[in-house]
Amino acid sequence: MKREERLNFIAQFIRENEIKTQEELVNTLLTHGIDVTQATVSRDIKSLALIKVPAESGGYRYDLPKNKEVLQSSLHKALAFDAITGVKMKDNMLWILANPGTTSLVKNYLLEEYGDDIFSIIIDDDSALVVFEIEEEAKTLYNLLTEF
Repeated sequence: MKREERLNFIAQFIRENEIKTQEELVNTLLTHGIDVTQATVSRDIKSLALIKVPAESGGYRYDLPKNKEVLQSSLHKALAFDAITGVKMKDNMLWILANPGTTSLVKNYLLEEYGDDIFSIIIDDDSALVVFEIEEEAKTLYNLLTEF
């Protein structure tokens, strides 16, 4: 199962069921034939920006953010970052390698999140050259991309 499909499954399952722990979510996914590790689920929870809210049965359960813009932004980020296969930095520029056909998604995400700091983005089918206004902004994004 692709990451996007898994994220959509988790979001739908969280809407319809009470999940209190990562372990419970891992077991649920495994029961539904989705092979995951706890680390994968942890990243998925972060990508979906899941929050903990009081559960009807006591304690806390996972829930989706009520703000649809937050959820869409989180999914957009996850998909864009998932498409990236490599990154190099030189001065105020980043060269981003991505899966073929996904650089438009990456470009749109970067402009949405970092548009004020970007001078220009040039894309082809599997790479993007991102020119920042200042080197420090390039370093910030480079560090984020290499950690993800």
